Amino acid sequence: MPPARKLVADTIGSAGRAARMVEQGAGTLLGVRVARTLYGRWRRMSDADREQLGPLAEDVKERALDLRGASDREAAGRDLQEAGERLAAAMVESAESDPQVSETEVSRLRDELAMELDRLASADIRASRGAVGQNPR
Repeated sequence: MPPARKLVADTIGSAGRAARMVEQGAGTLLGVRVARTLYGRWRRMSDADREQLGPLAEDVKERALDLRGASDREAAGRDLQEAGERLAAAMVESAESDPQVSETEVSRLRDELAMELDRLASADIRASRGAVGQNPR
């Protein structure tokens, strides 16, 4: 192959590899970002609630850290998403049982947490379709 063609072929191959890495990394980064958001919300809870939900929050934190170095990122991402859903559900349940938290505040919390988890789920779907980084249609 002439040197110019080889350079073009190598460049195209490198661009394809870089695009695949970005697609895979985007879902990972979003999953970690959602985990940080949930963990941050847990840290702002009352001492009693933090103590009660501590194991769930630590599970989310550990799974986010594990995701970064996982050989099977798809399975690790699912594990992180499930841990996040458990923590979010427990946070809503805790708010619902608190007499000082109004129904409006509980509803707002539920909506915000659902939006964060939906972002993670939709990123996983886009990554599996190869559309991460592209505008949704």
